[in-house]
Amino acid sequence: MSFPHLDSKAVAALWVLGAAFAFSLLYASGKLTGGLVPAIQIIFIRYASGFVTVSGLALAQRKPLRVLLAGGRRHLHLLRACCGVGGGVCSIWGATYMPLADASALALLQGVFTMGLAVVLLRERVVLLQSVAAALCVLGALVIVRGNTGVAVDPEALSNHWAPLAMLAGAFLTACEVILIKVLSKHESMLSLLLHVNGFAALMLGCAMLVLWVPVEPVTLALLCLIGPLAIFGQMCNVKAYRIADAAWLAPFTYASVAFAALIGWIVFGTLPGLTAWLGTALIVAGGLLLIRSKPPA
Repeated sequence: MSFPHLDSKAVAALWVLGAAFAFSLLYASGKLTGGLVPAIQIIFIRYASGFVTVSGLALAQRKPLRVLLAGGRRHLHLLRACCGVGGGVCSIWGATYMPLADASALALLQGVFTMGLAVVLLRERVVLLQSVAAALCVLGALVIVRGNTGVAVDPEALSNHWAPLAMLAGAFLTACEVILIKVLSKHESMLSLLLHVNGFAALMLGCAMLVLWVPVEPVTLALLCLIGPLAIFGQMCNVKAYRIADAAWLAPFTYASVAFAALIGWIVFGTLPGLTAWLGTALIVAGGLLLIRSKPPA
């Protein structure tokens, strides 16, 4: 898919927005199951079905899996998978033991971590206008989150002082994965990137599932298997985006996922966004438009 009438930065922003929407749907999967399926099991199903999906795409394009899985950067792929799995587990565990609104607010720091890591590790430069735009996006996301209330699953969640630290760790690990996507996408094909991360993650979580697997109804399992293709779409969008633009520039657009979550909550769960949700969405859009107009640093 191409966008011939848009410049490269706008195209990259659209890819990130597509990923944000896909992952917003993915994160709603736990709520759709009514909390009956453990989060770590949902993540395993995501990566396992994702690996099957990517393998099917590779075979359809007549690209041997042996060739796609070959290469000298397996250590970076493994590190990325560890960051993805670790970030997901930390975030879900933290959200279980603290109010969901506060957990979501802490998860938003992923964009800030990404921008900081991009400056330190990738030597990317951030201009003042980018910082202002990022601040607008963060503010908009926080307005939406604070405009809604969340209830933890565990009644003693509020007393667990480790939960906020887990959310911070999850945000940081997710930012590390974004940086690794940026590095790996310069050297390897999209199918190779997706095969490695889904394969490594499925293997790691599969070992845990030997002990932690909870039986689920066939219909529920079939629906959960759709998470894999959805996640693959989101990952493909991210890979395309980070091949085009700097990670620091793209980071604030990830906050659009909060606006998408508000929309999904309205359509699927019947929760109508209030004035604060619309105000937050407007701030995110304003920050995104400001980023598109910003000039890249020399």
